[in-house]
Amino acid sequence: MKLVVPVAALLTAIVVLSCQQNQRETAQIGAALQAAMDESIPGSGAIGVSAAVVFPDGELWAGATGISHEGAPLTTDMLFDIASAQKNLQAALALKLIEEGLIALDDPLEKWLPPIDHVDGGITVRQIMNMTSGIHDFVGDPASPFRIGYLNIDFEHLWTWEEIQETFVRAPSFEPGTNCQYSSTNYIVLKHVIETATGSKQPELLEKMVLKPNNMDYTLADFSGDLPQTMKIAHGWFDTNGDGQPEDISGNSLNWIVSLSPMLVYSTPSDMARWLDALYHGKRVLAEETLEEMLTFTGPVRGEPLMKGYGLGAVDINLGALMPQWERIRVYGHLGLQYGYMTAACYFPDYEVSLVIM
Repeated sequence: MKLVVPVAALLTAIVVLSCQQNQRETAQIGAALQAAMDESIPGSGAIGVSAAVVFPDGELWAGATGISHEGAPLTTDMLFDIASAQKNLQAALALKLIEEGLIALDDPLEKWLPPIDHVDGGITVRQIMNMTSGIHDFVGDPASPFRIGYLNIDFEHLWTWEEIQETFVRAPSFEPGTNCQYSSTNYIVLKHVIETATGSKQPELLEKMVLKPNNMDYTLADFSGDLPQTMKIAHGWFDTNGDGQPEDISGNSLNWIVSLSPMLVYSTPSDMARWLDALYHGKRVLAEETLEEMLTFTGPVRGEPLMKGYGLGAVDINLGALMPQWERIRVYGHLGLQYGYMTAACYFPDYEVSLVIM
């Protein structure tokens, strides 16, 4: 689904203003959110928007507007590709393993992985998780599927770890620990650290240690089998030929992105909003000291105006980049952008509210 930034900004504004004015009635805020979504779709370029809010008392509001595809209205139980917002889940998994003593934040990569060209073996797990490793970002690489044009992607291609190293791991962007720059390659490396340390596949671990314990029944990370009958996928829409009109791009093989991304995850706004509430408000996922590590932000993040800083799979989101008058409002979580999909997963600590928009 294509979600334009103004729609996300509008929904965020309603939630923040409602909290500032102590309007805690879910029905009242929900009605305003639904009306804003319905009114913002025409002429916005968005095909559909789905959102969810969890309030401090745990009450959930969810709404959707627009369509998934022709003849199918978008509904709140449809799953979206959450793109890089999955790093928050992946980091939580890594931190759970760290709590169990299987990995340590200060472990060097050379403890877990064979030598990788252009990657300093002394880089620590902490540095790959907080984007201070200097490892080259594959997403921005000229050979990346995200740069060659959507119609030129080989959707059936299964990328191997060796092929990813040969194709995308180039000279580092800076010396480890001297800067902060967003690089999804860090989390591909983290995936291999996790799988080497545990001897298990990352999606299986996520299901066992993160999704099931937190009742995330509408979140999918294992794409090795058929889609569960209880799940419906919202179609992705993207302007593939540059004519200004998005096309329904669902139906292509997911092989390329399942094998290339750090971890492909589909979820609903409701599942992700409950996740943020459990992680940050209820503090039911990680030990207090581990959560503090996650929320220790390094920054500024070079070339990323929406990121004040980066923690361990968590972004200190710069709300002021969208709405300058709210620059001082704290919000953290993660953002995600993928062909056909966009996700904003936000927690407002001053108001104890979780908001997810897809």
